[in-house]
Amino acid sequence: MVEKASAVAEESAPEQARCGFRKCREPLPPPGPRGGRPYEFCPDRTWPGGKSCKQLAAAEQALREALGDEGVPSAALADAGQAFDQAAAALTDPLRTLSNALDAVTAHLRDEIAAAVGQADAAQEAAAEADRQRDAALARAAEAEAAAEEAKEAARTAQQAELLAKATTDEAIEARAAAQLAQAKAETATAVITEHAQEAAEEAATQRNRADQLAATLSNLNEQLATRTAERDAARDALSASDEQRKTWERLVDTQKAELTAELDAARVQLRALDARHQEAIAERTALETASRARVADVQAELTAVRGQLTAAQEQVARTQESSEQAAGTLALIRQRALAATEEPSTPLRHDLLEILLGDGVAAPKKPE
Repeated sequence: MVEKASAVAEESAPEQARCGFRKCREPLPPPGPRGGRPYEFCPDRTWPGGKSCKQLAAAEQALREALGDEGVPSAALADAGQAFDQAAAALTDPLRTLSNALDAVTAHLRDEIAAAVGQADAAQEAAAEADRQRDAALARAAEAEAAAEEAKEAARTAQQAELLAKATTDEAIEARAAAQLAQAKAETATAVITEHAQEAAEEAATQRNRADQLAATLSNLNEQLATRTAERDAARDALSASDEQRKTWERLVDTQKAELTAELDAARVQLRALDARHQEAIAERTALETASRARVADVQAELTAVRGQLTAAQEQVARTQESSEQAAGTLALIRQRALAATEEPSTPLRHDLLEILLGDGVAAPKKPE
């Protein structure tokens, strides 16, 4: 009783639902605790290329609707596979062209960045050289100013000596002559020192102008350096963005390639299955044709035998008909003779009947005398 009850329970238990994708057929999980619509495909399983069972089943159904379930010729299967390969190649070529273009743009940006960096380095070196020249000019200007101060100090000393000489003119005539001589020397020295001071001042002004020019050049170079630095930073940002975009496109290309490869493999597997089924159908049709030919040969043999039997039957019918006609003629003669011999004795009638029956059946009856 227990075994019967368990068997009845097993028979009454519903069969567990399986995935609708033909190549999966894994058991499906039951609906949630709140119920709801049961699953038709695996909710979490993924195939190579990131495709789910539902997507692959839809692709398989589309291929089956496009090619048909049975009777698909091998040429159609080959054309379908070739069309799929062409579509994959048509999608791969633009992506490869885009990748090559991105590589070319990246190389061009790298060259421009290298040139900008070289120009920035040259500008920095020029700025450093301008700084060195400005420092040298400032040093020479400081030396010229120091020389001018020394000349002024000498002039003041000469003036003091002149005042001292004038103060001592009353003391002695000899001192006056010496003072005059000293004054002349002082004037000469003052003129020389003044000339040197003017030359030093002019040199200092020239050096200041040179320093100002170098400062202006340095400012321009700093501005150019700032511009080149900004361009370099912008180029680096553009290169980084280009690298990110190129990486994004490469990831997209890899993803598309993987998906197309998975779909192509699935389509090829389906095409091989359809081709095998087509070959089986061809073999079955060949076997049926062979059996049909054998059956036709048997039927033709039977038909030939039946035709022979029919010919024999027709000949038999012809002979029977001929005998019937002869019998009918004989009976007609007998009837005529019997009607003609109503009033005659029986002996001539018997003789005529025997003659008709034993003869060829064509003797004419005798007329009564």
